[in-house]
Amino acid sequence: MAALESALGVRLVDRLPRHTPLTETGVAIAALAADMYATAERIERRARDTSATLTGMVTISAPPVLASDVIAPALAALRKRHPRLSITLLAQAGVASLDRGEADIAVRLVPPDRPRHIVRSLGAVSFGLYATASVAASPPPTWCFVAYDATLAHIPHHRWLETMAGDRPIVFRSSDVHAQVAAVRQGIGVAALPRFVADVDPALVEIGCDPIPSRTIWLVIHADLRRAPAVRAAADHLIATFEAHPGF
Repeated sequence: MAALESALGVRLVDRLPRHTPLTETGVAIAALAADMYATAERIERRARDTSATLTGMVTISAPPVLASDVIAPALAALRKRHPRLSITLLAQAGVASLDRGEADIAVRLVPPDRPRHIVRSLGAVSFGLYATASVAASPPPTWCFVAYDATLAHIPHHRWLETMAGDRPIVFRSSDVHAQVAAVRQGIGVAALPRFVADVDPALVEIGCDPIPSRTIWLVIHADLRRAPAVRAAADHLIATFEAHPGF
């Protein structure tokens, strides 16, 4: 920062004991720099969009359970067709920014809200209520529950579970679906789990209940990359993967 101030001949921050806020000039220059960064990102995306080669790196962002259980197992087929293509798979609960270049393709469970994004539905994640056979056979008033932690307390099927549990205790919380499955498998409690995960686990049984809200899966690509061969190949592979998966 000192070097930048020296080069520009202006003071950009006020150096106070506990923080360093931007000066009025610093705020104005930061806004210009943000515009420059956005323009540089658009130039890079446009260059990739017109590239005629199926080589290089494509970054895909997806929720952890979809990344590990659906996308990663299908990548060998993509690599076989395009051996010069490399994939980075970001398994993250948060939403990666396509505008800032954090990912080239995003698989999301929240509706996209950017007009310059190409969007396609890949299906929907449906949920059921699961437990071990012994827990499922016990009286419902004695059930304990397994749920998400506070970071994901806003998602629809978690809210459904909290309402369904009522005064009965939630004794284990985790943001990771596989951690919830492991807890349920050990008889800790009852959980609302994705059917494509729980139905393949022989230790779990589904308990009949009122419908649990499903979640639409969205494929999102920045419009500037819609013609980039590598991105298009990866996107087409994702579409085919979800279309062929029996869970969606």
